[in-house]
Formats: sequence, structure tokens, C-alpha cells
Amino acid sequence: MVKVSIKRRRAHNSLRLRWIVLLPVLLLIEAFVIYMHIHDVLMVVSLHLNIKLEWIRGLENKCGKLSALSNHDSAKLHFTQLSEKATELGLPLCPEEPQGLIGKLDLVNETSTVDLNDLNANYSFVHFGGSRPTDCYSRTKVAIIVPHRNREHHLRLFLQSIHPIMRRQQLDYRIIVVHQAGVGTFNKAMLLNVGYQEALKREPDIECFIFHDVDLLPEDDRNLYRCSNVPRHLSVGIDKWDYQLPYDALFGGVIAMRKDHFSKVNGYSNEYWGWGAEDDDMYVRILHSCLGLERANYEYAKYRMVYHHSDTKNRLNPYRYTLLVGAADRQRTDGLSSLRYKLKSIEMAPLYVNFTIDVGEPSLNQKMKSFGTGIDIAVSISLLLFMIFITGFACCRSRLPQTMLFTRCSRR
Repeated sequence: MVKVSIKRRRAHNSLRLRWIVLLPVLLLIEAFVIYMHIHDVLMVVSLHLNIKLEWIRGLENKCGKLSALSNHDSAKLHFTQLSEKATELGLPLCPEEPQGLIGKLDLVNETSTVDLNDLNANYSFVHFGGSRPTDCYSRTKVAIIVPHRNREHHLRLFLQSIHPIMRRQQLDYRIIVVHQAGVGTFNKAMLLNVGYQEALKREPDIECFIFHDVDLLPEDDRNLYRCSNVPRHLSVGIDKWDYQLPYDALFGGVIAMRKDHFSKVNGYSNEYWGWGAEDDDMYVRILHSCLGLERANYEYAKYRMVYHHSDTKNRLNPYRYTLLVGAADRQRTDGLSSLRYKLKSIEMAPLYVNFTIDVGEPSLNQKMKSFGTGIDIAVSISLLLFMIFITGFACCRSRLPQTMLFTRCSRR
């Protein structure tokens, strides 16, 4: 009987040892499952909480050093070329700081009705969405790209506001509105890519692109609509957010990018259907391309956001965080190089050029690759609960809690 009891005890201890060995393995598997499913979201949230990860800091430092080396020579060459062109035309070069600027503007009531015929009559200096100074040679040629759908009132307010400012800033400019046809899911980033591409087809000498939300009205004309040696964020302060940046990685609303810079980052991603994160994706692309970036003077870079009702076809993109984490990896294959659309019509209106396009529908591939909604969440939670159950069962079978409690009591 004693021998049998000893054998049973040894067998029991051996089984307990196996369960004890299995316990940390199960805990490691659980940790891995949790990490794989939430680390992407944690990374994105960390950016929005201004907790920059090390790889973001590294990109910013690297880009800052590289851009500082080339900025001076690039600016000097550009000025020389401008001076030569102005001399050929017999015009002086427009001053670096325009003389006719007003400063802080008194914006119209955003609920007031704007008559397009009255605007056409009052802005007779505008032809096919653009104008240029006649008494000097502009320092840059600018295309302002505006994505649009079902925002007619906003568009008229924007046109009423922007044209006088562009004239006072002595710019050679053109307003290009890109309208998404149909009632499908809105894709703002793809519209911006289309605007860039269609503008260059017709005017290859455009040097600077301003990507502009239609509901943002500038409050100060000293915020110059020009490109710099690095991509510039122009809408630094918006009234909706008390004129503060909600998070450091914000790079949307109104931005200015040189033609070569936009081409280098391969434009915007085409994968962001619905609202959210396409601007953050551009932020990552810019840093990953070592271009660096800058904010406009906070004192002048202020905007009013015109109120609008929620668009049912521009809901939050549930896959935006997963897409954002892979921004750098997709950069070479997702953007201008993968842009596909149908140009349905072109309207040469007096105050703007309108491109109406069909961007299609979101691909099923995006839903298959992404995590964050529907069955993905159900499967992940089920897996996690199952792993917790197995871990708890292993813990009980190993009698580890009882052993630890007995040891603690014995010490007392």
C-alpha cells in the first residue's frame, strides 16, 4: 500500500509539474495574441496623445538634418530662375512680402446666402478659376485642390473668401474643384490625387499645390499660400479646436506641397474610404521620405470651420488604424502609382475648374486584410476568452495558487 501511495504521489507531482510548465507557455501565447491585435491601435493612439514613438522621433531627426543641408542651395537656385524669367518678360519680381495685405479678416456670416452670379460679376479679374498679377512676375504658380461633394454652400463661401486673398498675395493661381460623382463612400485622398494629376496634365509648370478642405475659411491673409523647401501645414489653428493642434501628428485641413515633394511621397493613399486618418498617413509618408515638415506662423495660420451636417456616406473608416500602421510599407505601391478613376466631365466655370470623377467602390481586399470590426472582433475576443479559460484551468490543475497560499501562511 505504501509503494502504491508513493507511486500515485509521484505521478500526481509529475502531472502538477507539467501543468506548471504549461502555465507560462499559455501566458506567453495570450500576451502574443493581445499584442498582435492591439499594438497597432496603441501606436496610432500614442501619436494622437503626443507620445511619439522612437521610430517617429528618428525619422523627424533624420529628415531635419537632411533637409537643412539642401534648403539653402535650392532656394538660391529658385530665386535666380525667377529673376531671369521676370527679366525676360520685362516685369519686376513680385515682393517676397506682398504690400497690399489686410491682416485679420472680417469673415461673412456663414449662414448668409452667396449668389454665384454676383461673385462672377464682382471677381471679373478671375478667369477659369485663376488669375495672375499684371504689374509684377509672381514668385510661384499655385494650384489649390479642393475635394467636394454635396457642399455647394461651403464651396461658394470658400470662393468668396479665397479669390481676393490670392489676388492680394500676388499669386499666379488656379482653383481646382474635384467632385466625386455618385452616392458611394467618399474618398477624399483619392480626389486630392486626381486633382494633382489632372492639373499637371493641363498646366505642367505648376510648382506648388495647396490641398484645401472646402469648409475651412482663412481668417488672415498674411498666411501666405506658398510652398516651402519642406511640406507646410497652413491650417495650424482652427476655431473648432480653440485654435490649437489636437495632436502633434496632425497634418491636414490645408497643406502646401511642392510638385516634386508630392510625387516623391507617391501622393495620398487611395485606401482611406470614409472619414479619418488619410492626413495622418500623409504625415507618416512625409517623414518616411525624409522631407521634413513645418508649420505656418501660428499668429496668422488661423481658420474658421464652416458648420455642416454629418455625411452618411462619409462615416468613420473602421479600418483606418490598421491602414495607418502600414502607411510606410504601402507607400511605394499605394498612391499616385495605383490611382484608377474615370473622368466623367470637366467644367470650366469662371471662378473654378471642376473635375467630376468616378472613383469606384472600396475593394473587398481591404476588408479581408484589416482588423477592427465585425467578425474580426468576435473571433479575437472568443480566442482571448478561450485562452484565459485554458490558463485558469491549468492554474487550478497545477494547484499553484494553493501552494503559494500555503507557503505564505506557513511563513506567518
